[in-house]
Amino acid sequence: MDSRLKHLERKQKLYSLLRDQHDAEIKELMHYMSVLTTVENNLVRSYLHTLLSDGLRHIEYISKIMAGIEGATGSASLTEKGIQESIKDEKDSRDTLLQCAEMADDPETSALLKSISVDEEHHMRILQHLSELVESSK
Repeated sequence: MDSRLKHLERKQKLYSLLRDQHDAEIKELMHYMSVLTTVENNLVRSYLHTLLSDGLRHIEYISKIMAGIEGATGSASLTEKGIQESIKDEKDSRDTLLQCAEMADDPETSALLKSISVDEEHHMRILQHLSELVESSK
């Protein structure tokens, strides 16, 4: 068998395994997030936050390796259009959270939802700044 063909098959196998690992990491994140909602113990919550943080980092690393195999550039998703879509998604999230906060029966839930909506507002400002940075780097 041609060595180029062997190399290509090896890269395809690597990509396939990485994709499976990427999917597994996402599944783990979803599990940890769902468990987090039921845990009261602060030490256990801290451990779960560590697992979530590490999982996000793993997904980032794996995605970067997969993009390298695909031949994509690391900043491919940082387009003006992509950023504008993200800003719209954050705005929609903020609006939905505020609507949910108004519908919540207890003040604690309402306050929590409003605080998350403030984060979404902050995300929009970050994305707007990113958009300006992308625009100025042209």
